[in-house]
Amino acid sequence: MDAKIIKPKNHLQGLADICTIVIYSSLLAARYFSFGNIFIYSLSPYSAMAYTNSGPFMFTLRGVGVFLITTQRYLTVCKSHGPFNYQLNHCPPFLIGLGHWFLALLIYLPALLHTETRFENETTLLTIASRTHLQYTSITVMSTYLVACISVILMYSQIIIVMIRARKVDHGISQITMKTSNKKLKDARLTLHVFILVIFCFIAFFFYIGEYILAYDEDNTRVRAFRLYYPTVSGNLSFINPIMLLTLNKDVQNAFCCKLKRPPTTLSLIARNGAKSTTG
Repeated sequence: MDAKIIKPKNHLQGLADICTIVIYSSLLAARYFSFGNIFIYSLSPYSAMAYTNSGPFMFTLRGVGVFLITTQRYLTVCKSHGPFNYQLNHCPPFLIGLGHWFLALLIYLPALLHTETRFENETTLLTIASRTHLQYTSITVMSTYLVACISVILMYSQIIIVMIRARKVDHGISQITMKTSNKKLKDARLTLHVFILVIFCFIAFFFYIGEYILAYDEDNTRVRAFRLYYPTVSGNLSFINPIMLLTLNKDVQNAFCCKLKRPPTTLSLIARNGAKSTTG
């Protein structure tokens, strides 16, 4: 039941990360290697609008995704027999993903409608946005992550309470199956993953607070310098963050360890069998 619901959302969270990587990489290629920079500049102001809004919109999309995944987890653990969980389980995955992106677009729409931006020149392709647009994007992203963080804290506090109560019940039973133990370990790992994700959400929240404050600065130098931290903030919040996957995802750990382990040679197998026969 969990896999049926979580996978579509996770795929769409990963799709948001892939879109961010493609957009940011294309801009870097044009900016530092002069690859397609004239073509991108010729499409302005539409290309400037696209590059300016891609970052804040993807942040908004991730914040909405964190909220939806947390809500799904809360319904699965705490309200497993409720009507909302039943409707969610029988909802088509495509419709869930479409609702995810539509909700993020609806939240970001005011900032999109107040877009006033341009490229500085065709060489650097630095986007210069108006103060109003910076304020709208900052407020939109800050509000999204504030709601997401509060909802995660409230819902996961209830999830942890349910897990602790279930653990106490299991301690009263003499025999605990391996399947139940593995499920508890998976739930604990997922809880830790979400806790770290909340920390990254708070970092993104304060990042856009800084951008909102710097929007009042007449000199754009500090705003440009502050944006140098954007790849780090965006990368930490990425769903396909390799550090998070290697430390907290069991499937990725097993696949990675299998690649590192060398297959046993014939001599090692003979030596191992000989040692067993000697000891036997």
